[in-house]
Amino acid sequence: MTAVGLRNRHGVGVRGGSHTFTETAYEFTGGRRGRYGRGGGGASSGETSFCCGFLVGLVFFAASTFLLWWNEGEAVAVYTSLKEARDAVVALPEGKRASTANKGSLVHVVGPTSGDTLADADFGVVYPNAVRLKRTSETYQWVEKQHKRRIREDEHRTRVETSYTYDTRWKEGVVRSSQFAYPEGHRNPRPSPFDSRTYVANEVGVGDGFVLSPTLVDELDRMHNVRLLPMGASGSTGGEGWEPRDPRQIAGRGGDGDVGCPADKHRGKGILDDDDDDDEEEDDEDQYALEARLPEMPVAVVKPLPDGWRIRGGVAYAGSEVAHASSPLVGDRRVRFTAVPGKQTVSVLAKQGKNGSLRPWTSPSGREVAIVSHGRVTPEEMITSAERANAWKTWGLRLLGFIFMIVGSMLIVSPVQEVVSYLRWIPLVGGFAAGVVNLGISAAAATATIVCACGVIGTSWLAHRPALAYTLFAVSAGTYAWAWMSQRGRERTAAPAADDSTADDTSTDAGDAGDGDEARDDAPTPDYNPPNLD
Repeated sequence: MTAVGLRNRHGVGVRGGSHTFTETAYEFTGGRRGRYGRGGGGASSGETSFCCGFLVGLVFFAASTFLLWWNEGEAVAVYTSLKEARDAVVALPEGKRASTANKGSLVHVVGPTSGDTLADADFGVVYPNAVRLKRTSETYQWVEKQHKRRIREDEHRTRVETSYTYDTRWKEGVVRSSQFAYPEGHRNPRPSPFDSRTYVANEVGVGDGFVLSPTLVDELDRMHNVRLLPMGASGSTGGEGWEPRDPRQIAGRGGDGDVGCPADKHRGKGILDDDDDDDEEEDDEDQYALEARLPEMPVAVVKPLPDGWRIRGGVAYAGSEVAHASSPLVGDRRVRFTAVPGKQTVSVLAKQGKNGSLRPWTSPSGREVAIVSHGRVTPEEMITSAERANAWKTWGLRLLGFIFMIVGSMLIVSPVQEVVSYLRWIPLVGGFAAGVVNLGISAAAATATIVCACGVIGTSWLAHRPALAYTLFAVSAGTYAWAWMSQRGRERTAAPAADDSTADDTSTDAGDAGDGDEARDDAPTPDYNPPNLD
């Protein structure tokens, strides 16, 4: 396609609210010289675009084939591993202490979680017994949204309308306004000196003597809002022997070398295991609205906030006096905290390793199994839920693969449809004929897609589910053979009956004919004397 420099720009104000700018351009295809296009020799840009579409269609078709094939194998592997887990799991009573007797086994553990004291040194936030503490830094700034619409006006001209909409919102990081299509009047501030980061406890325990591996810790995602309170305010967390301290004295695992866990000796969450023969496995706005509905935990800061920052509604703000209101100004900043607290009852299905560590279990088929559920959930319920999720994932990827394949098929036949579109030049019936033929081509492409998709899935079953595939094939073949033989039997049964009926009709006709002859013989002879010709 060739874009010709016919462009128009217009905007809807630049003061307050949302700003929208629209660009209109024209694209010309084909080699015909027209009012809006330029003639040219050789291959036209339209032919080039159709060739590109054909190649892209081949890529989509190949990708969908691979996706459908891989999806069936993945579904079988996950189902098999979950079935093996159901047979191998050792369900431990709630509150049972970790024991070396279960080392290397797939265990089911239920109990409360326990974390560490996490802190943010910049804002003086200290949260006791936390699994994760997250700081979210946002700036009120301009964002750009681009929307493109293509309108085909005639055979060789397409109007392209590109709209750029600018609006202000709270957003993490900094959006580079220098890359906007219309940066004038939409300048964003410099990055905030306080970025977003997450602090995670060095050790997260569950139950009595078990420790979660980092992979399982990531599954604990029930966050609570941290409502900041001024220094010395009452109502903040601080029970259970926890004492506020200088956040800079707290060490642990955090982002960018920052600290997140207490430097003092951890409570013993794991069991002692001197056995060294272990296998040594290596261990936006909608979101803000959602988090605003989470339970809140009040926490009083233990040090003054940075210069220019103040607490409003449990959130730290900087900038204008209306930064916390419903109409902040561009350049205002806010920092809020969320945390995954300890003492949450969870159910864990994982392998017990060294020192009571819980990590993914490798099934005999070679797949890893590790499930974390909130609340008290039985092993059977956890595995059944995982199987249900696997089924939904399998069907979702099947649908995606089918969509990719049908898009690829339509792109592959697009050159043929373009050739057929020239039928529109035939007077009176050209447009109708082109529409009917293109409809038939689309129907053929859709039919071929269904056949190919089912063929790929069926072939994948032969490779990944041979027993099931051959069983279904045998059942289908047996059903077809039974139906065919039943039909043949009914035909054989109906044939003799038809022959007998025909024979009866024939004998009846013959009898009627004999009776007629006898009647003629018994009839009286007329008294008739021929005349004497002499």
